[in-house]
Amino acid sequence: MLGFEGILLAFLRFISFNFSFPLFNQRSIPWQLRIGFSALLAIAVAPTTTHTLEPFWFLLVLAVQEIGIGLLLAFVVTLLFGIIYFAGQLIDVPMGFGMVSIFDPQSGMQIPVFSQFYHLLGMLIFLAVDGHLWLFHALAESLDYIPINTFFSLELTMETLMSLSKNIFVIGFQIALPIIGTIFLTDMALGIVTKAVPQINVFVIGFPIKIMVGMLILTLVIPTYVHIASGLFALDGLLFQYIYQLLIGVN
Repeated sequence: MLGFEGILLAFLRFISFNFSFPLFNQRSIPWQLRIGFSALLAIAVAPTTTHTLEPFWFLLVLAVQEIGIGLLLAFVVTLLFGIIYFAGQLIDVPMGFGMVSIFDPQSGMQIPVFSQFYHLLGMLIFLAVDGHLWLFHALAESLDYIPINTFFSLELTMETLMSLSKNIFVIGFQIALPIIGTIFLTDMALGIVTKAVPQINVFVIGFPIKIMVGMLILTLVIPTYVHIASGLFALDGLLFQYIYQLLIGVN
């Protein structure tokens, strides 16, 4: 007989993940859908759980741990999407959009222009490479790596998160570097023109020139961004490498 405690604990892990996962924490997705999907997922993987009768205090500790595991896995995914936000912010400042932001109705926050553009494009790439399917498959497999009736250590978890945080800056610079470099060369050219012709007001012509050059380079490097984002979210990409490294490390 399947244990109700096991199903409930698995449900807590899945629901904490689904309420924090960037694809599901949008306001347009009803909370009833997230709860129902988490319940179905918990019932689907219930055969891997065992029926155990434990004291109430022990089940309460396990429940808190399951919520923490779900939030931890969602945090890893959020950090990967944070690479996209970071790259967008690096692009906004040199192009002159540093003080411009748009309101995102899904998250309820003010987001830089190109961060929003890269985020939407990255979400489409994530869905196109079936990242959501593999992610929920990894979430279901997490019950095998981290059984619901065991405890885990945070030592290797912190190493994984620190390594992932370092990659946020490295990959973010890789995405934004073509535009940053081009804008830097444009600023140098404008400086030379200002020295040669002091009558030209560089502040008047500089902003539209940098915006035009930045938009042109942005259009040209979109295939490169798609390639990098596909490498992040593919089955053998950085996201699942860190997720499985996290699951194996805390086992």
